[in-house]
Amino acid sequence: MDHEYEQEHQLEEALLGATTNSGPTASPAPPGVPCARTDGGGPGASSDRPPDASAAGTTGPLSAREELAEMVSLALPIAASAFCRKGMVSADKAFVGHLGDDGHGAGGYLAAFVLADMCLSVLMVPPLAFSLVLNSLVGQAVGSGRPKMAGVWFQQSLFWLAVSLPPCLVGLFYVEPALLVLGFDQDLALLAGTYAKYNVIWPVSSSLYTSMRIYFQAQGLPRPAMYNNIAFLFINAFLNYVFIFGGPFRHFAAFGHWRGLGFVGAAVSLSISRTAQLAVYFVYMFVLQRHHRRTWPGLSPSHHTRARTAEFLRQALPGAGTLFFQQCSGRAVTVLVGRLGGEAVAASSVVSAGADPLWGTLTTTARTVSAVRVGYHLGRGDGAAARRAAWLVLRSITVVDAVAVTAFVPLQEVLLGVVTNDRGLRDLAATLIPAVLVSTYLNLVVDNITAGVFAGMGRPVIATVLSFGLELPM
Repeated sequence: MDHEYEQEHQLEEALLGATTNSGPTASPAPPGVPCARTDGGGPGASSDRPPDASAAGTTGPLSAREELAEMVSLALPIAASAFCRKGMVSADKAFVGHLGDDGHGAGGYLAAFVLADMCLSVLMVPPLAFSLVLNSLVGQAVGSGRPKMAGVWFQQSLFWLAVSLPPCLVGLFYVEPALLVLGFDQDLALLAGTYAKYNVIWPVSSSLYTSMRIYFQAQGLPRPAMYNNIAFLFINAFLNYVFIFGGPFRHFAAFGHWRGLGFVGAAVSLSISRTAQLAVYFVYMFVLQRHHRRTWPGLSPSHHTRARTAEFLRQALPGAGTLFFQQCSGRAVTVLVGRLGGEAVAASSVVSAGADPLWGTLTTTARTVSAVRVGYHLGRGDGAAARRAAWLVLRSITVVDAVAVTAFVPLQEVLLGVVTNDRGLRDLAATLIPAVLVSTYLNLVVDNITAGVFAGMGRPVIATVLSFGLELPM
């Protein structure tokens, strides 16, 4: 490493020692080393050398209009990216919802899809936490004028992904017995267990892509991911058509009128599209454009000291606890609905497929913008600006949610019809929509605070504790 980064590294060790060992009442740093932050900004927020004018905030606080402009500039590409990624899953459900010529019916396939996804979501909590923590850590590093730390945190994320993914993926081979223990029908458990095994590839690609995407978008580079996601939304839809129904090959004798893989084709198409998506993004960002150069510290074990690793885990592990509780509490509803039969589970899946591209996008965008902007302002030492940013996001999501509800309700029949051609399922799903819309908004507000604001503050333990109190299923 160069002399400047070595100097920064040594100073940071003193800061990390103070913040890690002493907590909020840390003693003053040694002479020549600026005091560690005590407002929850985390180590990425502390500054051990004079930052530039923009990082230090010498240009003055942003007005509400300027802050909103910054948020919109960040949010639009993130929202487009999230919409496309949520749309991929909804497209899978829509294609699966038009199956049903071999005895299972659209309801059976959709129910199996939901149950397999339920187990996958719980299993993937640790890798997801090691990716999402970059929202705050990278934002803090950039905001404090220490960009090389962003690369250190990114490398930490990749390492812990490599550690956590293998045991999580092994769990996909035990979905069937897990569902049987939970009391689900044997045929449904078998169908979901078979589908889960075909999902063993894409979580690896998706986890790596999530870390890369957050690493760059927290630096103010969200547009490449947006364009990449838009392209692969359509590529994934075409692959679904090919691998579920055979695509154009079903019409040609030369291909034996191949009619696809059926239900498991959805997992195969998702694995191919997510892996290709990762490859395209990596080549563009790292090889062609080399956008990582400003924040890349090089590859050396000396960058990853015990103090840095402990700090990364201090912020990531409570986040994993929060996510795990959120997933378990949310999926508990699926288990309870499952007591009503496979049709009830399938109807819930139809509603989520129609609503997730809108509200899943809003949740992801609000959480990310809150974490990045709050972390950025705290990194600059401006707690008042961080507080204003948090309130501005809350007001914004209330307005956007109202607009989304106004647009969704008149179009619900059309959207549900896209997901499945089973009229009975659509009618049952329509009865769930009012309750889903209310609960979605309330969950959106809670998630924005726990996974967004507190993450940006570097206070993941508070988020975990509050999640246990505010996100229990009724």
